[in-house]
Amino acid sequence: MTRNHTIDVLTATASDLRKLLDSEEVSSVELVGLYLDQIAKHNKQGLMLNAMISTASADRVLEEARMLDTERSQRRPRSKLHGIPIILKDLICTPTFGLETTAGSLALKGLNATEDAPIATLLREAGFIVIGKSNLSEWANSKGFGVTSGWSAVGGQTQSPYVKGGVDSKDRWMGHSTPAGSSSGSAVTTAAGFAALTIGSEADGSIVQPAIRAAAYSLEGTVGDVIMKGTQSGGAAFDSAGPIAKSTEDCADVMDILLPGWDFGSHLAKSWNGIRIAYLDYKTCQFPDSVCEKTPAFDTQHEQEMLEALKKVESLGAQVTYNAPLLSLPGITDKYKTVTMGEIGRHQLAFVISRFLGLFNNPQLRTLQDLVMFNKEHAAEEVPPEQPSQQVLENGLNDNMTDEQYHSGLAHLRQSVRHAAQLCLDESNADVIMASGETLFPSIAACAGYPIGSVPLGFSAYNGRPFGMEIMIRNGEEEKVFQVMSAWEATFPEARQPPPLLVNWATDM
Repeated sequence: MTRNHTIDVLTATASDLRKLLDSEEVSSVELVGLYLDQIAKHNKQGLMLNAMISTASADRVLEEARMLDTERSQRRPRSKLHGIPIILKDLICTPTFGLETTAGSLALKGLNATEDAPIATLLREAGFIVIGKSNLSEWANSKGFGVTSGWSAVGGQTQSPYVKGGVDSKDRWMGHSTPAGSSSGSAVTTAAGFAALTIGSEADGSIVQPAIRAAAYSLEGTVGDVIMKGTQSGGAAFDSAGPIAKSTEDCADVMDILLPGWDFGSHLAKSWNGIRIAYLDYKTCQFPDSVCEKTPAFDTQHEQEMLEALKKVESLGAQVTYNAPLLSLPGITDKYKTVTMGEIGRHQLAFVISRFLGLFNNPQLRTLQDLVMFNKEHAAEEVPPEQPSQQVLENGLNDNMTDEQYHSGLAHLRQSVRHAAQLCLDESNADVIMASGETLFPSIAACAGYPIGSVPLGFSAYNGRPFGMEIMIRNGEEEKVFQVMSAWEATFPEARQPPPLLVNWATDM
């Protein structure tokens, strides 16, 4: 086999790799070696990104790669992504892959799960090679208030490869120096070239927000469509999963695997014709200071570039309604007299955690109370002075909502949010709603159970971190978000750039 191609792991998409594999310019064995080498260089050494919690045995995944190379040579590939290395968020169970699942918690370190998550099985059957598990905001950001996004007791603090100096200890929960969360490691591993793409999970912004801060594309599928069994959420009220990748095509190819029977790739038209957008005003819906402190040096550039981008897509055939009339989530719960997202989350926490703990071989750790006590007994590691809260977990022990109230309340909340979203779409004569990635917009998508995607846009002069936009559509309409994502990618190719800190690593040393 003649080698005449050098692969840049910082820029190569999975579709790029597929073409090289199809033309026999590279093998899956070589790809696995390249990505394992990049992880070794920059996870705990080099830039010290702390984006990985565990890496698969090299012998194991290289043997798997050899088998897939042989299979490719003897018959057709299993899928478009046959033989491509991938990384999974470390709350997706993978016992037969030789990889632990910890959710970032020392409580699960060293334990064995009883079964693989269907997500992992689907990816393996499609020919993916799972080379490791990514770091995350511990317990998918359901541990404590104010815990820095991307921090877990097992993995430490995930760092953005775009922000020099790493996370500022004085920053807020999702301050500008943080990678956002909870799929922090999933996004960073994509940007840092640890794999061409990764899988994250989301209840409330946990895929799209870190993807944006990694200058990546992403999608969370319709809640309830992606099988979440064998993951921490197990199919909780707001949770789904999806890809974080360097291209829209890669996202579509992954979703075709997670949602068998679809053909999202056929919707990558790269055209704005016929696309109607309702745009939410940035100033009225941006993060509150408790999440990320308002910073004029960031906000002014971010808003200006969003408006310029929307004007450009209008010139290319899109219809944009500015300042679209969508109520905030508190406005919706007040108008429609619903339970809050927090009340739903608090009630489901005990049975979600118990169901997940039940997948592991530790009879002493079975309930939310057991987990809270473990953290207290291991306070130095689990609730250290710089990350001292497990208040979300503790609040779950003080819930007085009945199951009947939970189910009826969730149904009413979902119906109400969907009604508010539909009013916005109707008044704006739009098909999709777009907003800044620096807003609580994903909470709307979560409560509606709607798919939400993200696209990169630019890089802040404030500290170099990427920013971008989010796209929400109605349930089961993922093809529309792919239409927008593909048109966006074709219009703004410069928005996806690798981290300068890694590009210049060798020359800066």
